[in-house]
Amino acid sequence: MKMADPPRDPVPSTGDPLLDAVLDAAASLIVVGDSEGRLLCWNRACEELSGYTAEDLGRSPAILDRLVLEEDQDRAVSVVDALTRGESPVTMEVRWRTRSGDVRLIAWSCTGLTAPDGTVTHVVATGIDVTERRRLERRLRHLADHDDLTGLVNRRRFQEELERHLAEGRRYGLKGALLVLDLDGFKEVNDTHGHSAGDRVLCAVAEALRSRLRQSDIVARLGGDEFAVLLPRETAAEAELVCRSLEQSIPAEVPAPGEGRIEASIGFAAFMAGVESVDDVLAKADASMYAVKQGRPRDVRRANGSG
Repeated sequence: MKMADPPRDPVPSTGDPLLDAVLDAAASLIVVGDSEGRLLCWNRACEELSGYTAEDLGRSPAILDRLVLEEDQDRAVSVVDALTRGESPVTMEVRWRTRSGDVRLIAWSCTGLTAPDGTVTHVVATGIDVTERRRLERRLRHLADHDDLTGLVNRRRFQEELERHLAEGRRYGLKGALLVLDLDGFKEVNDTHGHSAGDRVLCAVAEALRSRLRQSDIVARLGGDEFAVLLPRETAAEAELVCRSLEQSIPAEVPAPGEGRIEASIGFAAFMAGVESVDDVLAKADASMYAVKQGRPRDVRRANGSG
């Protein structure tokens, strides 16, 4: 025979029917607890979001174990200490795992109620579910920084990364290389097979670059059929090997619509003495690429920033 659960110490109302009604009508999450973490007030918005009623939770501090993700519990517990130090309000974001298993991110503003001697006796927390807002913010940041067709970093973000890399190089020593490439005869793909076919080629090139390069390398679509890669650590000799590898892998891995094959002209410039700006290194890499496109060897001497 199953033993009955021990009776819970119920969460009391405020004793004021009007105040209880106001708390339950509030759209914000409202929680009141004492300095030991015992639950004293839990409004209807909390019940609807969490799936737990006040009676489910009782007054014990088990609300932390039941709702707050383990990795966020220390932050939640630290509120009383922060209020005791005079910080008010204390703001934080804590994740709840609801009764259904969903994880919600809650932005809290916590205020302390104090005794005459200044001791914090109660914590009043008001919260807003910001899960969807944060997801939207992350999505908007991604859209602002990435090409919507290929998912690669876009030109603006890539130039920011180049600026950052160059600034670090001025301080700690220049290293790495910039690769630029474009596709040979890509206009004919669009003209003959349509822009949808061209888009598929661009996506396949992006995937070939991602699969062949390391996670630390930054791959971008600069626009049209022009791509770029920041190799943060490679020497000029290593960058040359990467160029050769990509020249072989792109035709092998990117399906061409109709007959023929997709090939790329690839050039590079190393971050070395003489590279003064992002425009400088881009110009050197472009010159190297156009040398290849015109049937000449990569001008490694120029790409390396000499003469």
